[in-house]
Amino acid sequence: MTTQRKASLILEGASFYPGRGLDNQVDFIALSGNRILALGTRDSMDPYIDDKTRILSFSKENLIMAGLHDNHVHLIQAGILEKYIQLYDAVSQEDAARRVAEYAKTIPDEAWIRGVGFRMPSWKDPSLPVKECLDALIPDRPVFLMDEELHTAWLNSRGLAECGIDKHTPAPAGGIIDRDETGEPKGALLENAVALAARYALDFDQEAARDLVCGYMDKAVKLGITSISDMTPYLSLDLSFPEVYFKMAKNRELKLRVNAARNLFEDIEVFNSIRQRAELEGSGMYRVPFMKQFVDGTPANYTGFLLKDYSDNEGTRGAPTIDLSAMKRAVEKATMHDISVRLHSCGDGSCRAALDAYEAALRKFPKSRSRHMVEHLELVDPADIPRFGKLGVIASIQPEHLAAGTMSWSENCYPHRLGPVRERFTWPFRQLRDAGAVLAGGTDCPVVEGNLFWGMYVGNTRTYYDGLPQGGWNPQETLAMEDMIDMYTSGAAYAERREHELGTLEPGKLADITVVDRNILDMGGDPGIRDTQVLLTVVDGQVVYQA
Repeated sequence: MTTQRKASLILEGASFYPGRGLDNQVDFIALSGNRILALGTRDSMDPYIDDKTRILSFSKENLIMAGLHDNHVHLIQAGILEKYIQLYDAVSQEDAARRVAEYAKTIPDEAWIRGVGFRMPSWKDPSLPVKECLDALIPDRPVFLMDEELHTAWLNSRGLAECGIDKHTPAPAGGIIDRDETGEPKGALLENAVALAARYALDFDQEAARDLVCGYMDKAVKLGITSISDMTPYLSLDLSFPEVYFKMAKNRELKLRVNAARNLFEDIEVFNSIRQRAELEGSGMYRVPFMKQFVDGTPANYTGFLLKDYSDNEGTRGAPTIDLSAMKRAVEKATMHDISVRLHSCGDGSCRAALDAYEAALRKFPKSRSRHMVEHLELVDPADIPRFGKLGVIASIQPEHLAAGTMSWSENCYPHRLGPVRERFTWPFRQLRDAGAVLAGGTDCPVVEGNLFWGMYVGNTRTYYDGLPQGGWNPQETLAMEDMIDMYTSGAAYAERREHELGTLEPGKLADITVVDRNILDMGGDPGIRDTQVLLTVVDGQVVYQA
């Protein structure tokens, strides 16, 4: 009589990438409940099988790897991307307005007309959009549109009125209200000013928020995503909706793991209460391990905080969107409480400010279990690159950003925005890795559409979707496919402090698994990486998607 445990599910026949340094001479993986039971060769599989075992077979052309983790998502806005109009390919503000007007006819019962993705740098006239363009087509319903970076909002006159924004409305600290010469708002809000409207336009009740969560999850699992880090602070707005997640976790409705980042300036006792409740009620599917804030905007909008002036806009270097002294104090308090902090930084000035805050806090609390992160890292001063490894700060990067979604190379504003010297240090992935930084990969969905394979291609080739520039933009920063997979698996698991149970395929770890139709590990430089199709997604031992 055998006492060997039997598998509830076996995946067999594919190629395997269990993780860096692990044996990939594997023919099957056996799961028992929500844990990995065993991996092995075909001749050792039979003892794990009984009449209750489900077996799914694949070919060696397919690849089985640890479940993919998107380490930077704005989940509610990503749900908006799925439900409302997308404007990525609009060629002008007039074109965008026409599309929104046509779309508005299809949702007559929606209080707000919402959309996301308009891309000013791609427009014939890249100027900030104005309310009159929307008013001409939609005068009687409020409109709220977010740009592709989520750092600019565009409203019509009705929308501004609904939010009480007029010539007497002061711009918040770290925010800009675009105004005419009389002080009247022209329709665009930047950085923290976006929240003046978003608090009304994105005021979802729990049922509406749940629908947005479900809309994103349904898409994500088809892309092989098993876990995400949700950046709930949206500039100065809170989009956390914890009660929605607690209820979904209780009802086993979460198809992927959600790790939420709350506001860095939140009362620490309130944060700890939510964090502890998530540990008790989140069923391992909903956790609250982070605090997060924005240090700056983006260089594309001249709101990224630089150490020196923009090369194409003398006298302008951007500015922090938050009080740096208050940020340092909040980082210190979080570090004291073993809370990991995530600071948005797109400019080299904001990166230095973030690292300075982390260094001061870690010097005071050297035994802290915090694993701090800098998000995006579009530009890093070379003097700051070694500090990541020395301080143990994680580089939370989104490779697809360097190709700006589906833009062509000719639309890239960074070479002239930053100049030839600084341009070399844009998205310095390999330098950060070589300096000892852990790389944790994400998408920043809905800034891009959330397909990790597109990010893998960009990080591996440094090319835009038109195949340019030849040889890649700053090709010295390209990463091998093994590095790309690691950043979306083991690197992201490390960022979550869950490397002991996620990120690699090993017996005893949680059964989060992604199966794809091609062996991307061997496809370095191949545009076919972008076309990777997911065959199976397993989360917590359950099949949540099967092609």
